Amino acid sequence: MNRKQRRATAKALGKENTEQLAQKVAQFNQLPQQCMTCDETFDKTNKDMVQSWSVVVRQETVRLFCPDCIKKTQETMNEHCKT
Repeated sequence: MNRKQRRATAKALGKENTEQLAQKVAQFNQLPQQCMTCDETFDKTNKDMVQSWSVVVRQETVRLFCPDCIKKTQETMNEHCKT
């Protein structure tokens, strides 16, 4: 982003929102190298992986999950909710 774009963004969103966005971008550097459940490796340069994997951020903790683990978790949650 150039300076003009940053100023326009700061003005439109307000300083507080800009700071929150900066914190979230900084958390991207904390992204794990593998799935938190099955330890499958994650390649940041693979476009398909970037679009299909899920990132969960809770209380400053960044977790990464592969599509298979997310699917299994959703199936388990659906089964649990039915009973």
